Amino acid sequence: MDGRISSAQGVAQGDIRTESGHYKGARSRKARPVRKPGRRRKAPEPDPVSPIDLLAGTVRHFFPSFNRGIDKIEDPRCEKMITYSKRHLFWEELLMFLGGEKSRNQMVSETLRPGFLDTLLELTGTEEEAAAHPDTSYWLFSKLAPTELVGFQAKLLRRLFRMRCLEDFRFGREWLLAVDGTWLRSFKEKHCDKCLHQKQSDGSTIWFHAILEAKLILSNGMCFSLASVPIENSGGEYEKQDCEQKAFPRLAEKLKELFPRLPICLLGDSLYGCAPIIDICEKNGWSYFFTFKKGRTPALWKRAVAKAAAVTEQVHVLKNGTEQRLRWATMLEHQGHTVHAIISNEIKPDGTKSLWAWLTDHRPDRSNVSKLANQGGRRREQIEQQFNIEKNGEFRLKHDYGSDENAWYNTYLLVQVAHMLLQLIQSSDLVRKLSDGLADSFTAAFRTVRNFISRMRESIQRDRVAPRCCGHGPRKIQIRFLDSS
Repeated sequence: MDGRISSAQGVAQGDIRTESGHYKGARSRKARPVRKPGRRRKAPEPDPVSPIDLLAGTVRHFFPSFNRGIDKIEDPRCEKMITYSKRHLFWEELLMFLGGEKSRNQMVSETLRPGFLDTLLELTGTEEEAAAHPDTSYWLFSKLAPTELVGFQAKLLRRLFRMRCLEDFRFGREWLLAVDGTWLRSFKEKHCDKCLHQKQSDGSTIWFHAILEAKLILSNGMCFSLASVPIENSGGEYEKQDCEQKAFPRLAEKLKELFPRLPICLLGDSLYGCAPIIDICEKNGWSYFFTFKKGRTPALWKRAVAKAAAVTEQVHVLKNGTEQRLRWATMLEHQGHTVHAIISNEIKPDGTKSLWAWLTDHRPDRSNVSKLANQGGRRREQIEQQFNIEKNGEFRLKHDYGSDENAWYNTYLLVQVAHMLLQLIQSSDLVRKLSDGLADSFTAAFRTVRNFISRMRESIQRDRVAPRCCGHGPRKIQIRFLDSS
């Protein structure tokens, strides 16, 4: 025999080439620790109520003539060339915002998906054979006069006032109305002759469009747009640009035209605490709360602080644990008007101190100063919260959905209608009634507005509107608001 051994024999004899650990760098295998079994996630449950049912039910209950109101809007299109009704294009735009579409390009694909057309036709009551391309609705709203949408929006609010469903959320006998301006579009180059402009510290210039908005402030957290006017230059030659103070008389005139008998209490920042604006308030019979700042009116501030020092402060602890110390000064002369001041020194639970102050024509005393401060002047911050939701939240008003002609302003007005419908859904008990008690509230059903918007996008494609939500059911649904104040 030649002395050679087979590979099998070599392995059996412990051939060093096959032993683990022979090669340099070989790693020993450690025993893995036994993992504890984690909590098994439950399978996602279906929504207790369809978001599209909530939308249709809300419109049917609060605005039964919603579609007829759209029909009355003056159409700028050539009648012979019309393929899609105003209802069709109006609702398509609303579904773009309520469905959280990030752009018109994304909306193109949504309109082509199965189910979108069926849902759209159920909401509009029309019989188009296909969904319109988003560019078609964009053309309409770029040509449509914004006054048409302002008037439509006012009709919706007048309907809510006539229903008296918001009475529990007033400020005494008045309605709180916050006024503030906000930027909508900004450009690196001049967009049109009416653009405002602002020079930056680096020497560059920003061109922009802005809006002066008046929002109805309710104590349960709802906030609806009542009227608005664009802040824009005249288009010709001018010495000074348009601004909030110049635009306010136009807004006040619009409010008086749309709601001539509405008792209003105006909320504004320190910019509004001047004689011309107070004159307008007194002429229209409106009361007011304006933010009071030392730097804005130093002489008046000095007199108010000195007079308030003689008053024994009133101490309250707010729901969030903040300690509030209130003082007030009455009968102060200010640019030919008699005003009163409320000063609030506050200390948060973490020790942070803050100072709040308001000028008002409501005379404060020990019995009402807390109500005036907390249920009146402080409510102005709600309009800033709503601007933040509309611009940075699911409606994405900062995105340029279109800036041609009237498109930018009409887009803003359509978002106000969409946001109103969302708030009516969120603040009512309709979720509980349509879910047959499976979910007690909007939060219990969807947790967040972002989740609701996401589910709405799916519901538009998947669900059919229930008969009881579109007017074909055997009985009407009674809706009540939840007081979250």
